[in-house]
Amino acid sequence: MAKCAAFTHKGRPCKGLVRAGSDYCPAHDPARADARRRSASKAARCKLGGEVRSLKDRLEGLADDVLAGRVETKVANVVTQIVGAYTRLLEVERKVKETEEFEARLEALEEEQEVQREWESQNT
Repeated sequence: MAKCAAFTHKGRPCKGLVRAGSDYCPAHDPARADARRRSASKAARCKLGGEVRSLKDRLEGLADDVLAGRVETKVANVVTQIVGAYTRLLEVERKVKETEEFEARLEALEEEQEVQREWESQNT
């Protein structure tokens, strides 16, 4: 079975095995670019972290305003409920992205396993 035509970020030839009809392994195949992009979720995690920090800051300011008498407790309660709902939505969003990343990684592993099986059946 042939090796991948791509090069690593260090400039070395990729050692990945290619699928029949392709010059690239699943990690470098241009046809899989969208799946790889979906699985790269580091930026999404950073965004969520920034939103959480922002919510914490807002709640801290709200608490200060309630204690100083600038905001009524009833208003603060409603704002806190809204922030709670928003926080639950952030958690749902995180879980969806995590699931999408897991599915993309699983798909890549299954493809790699299939390539390995094809290679083994051709070389036995």
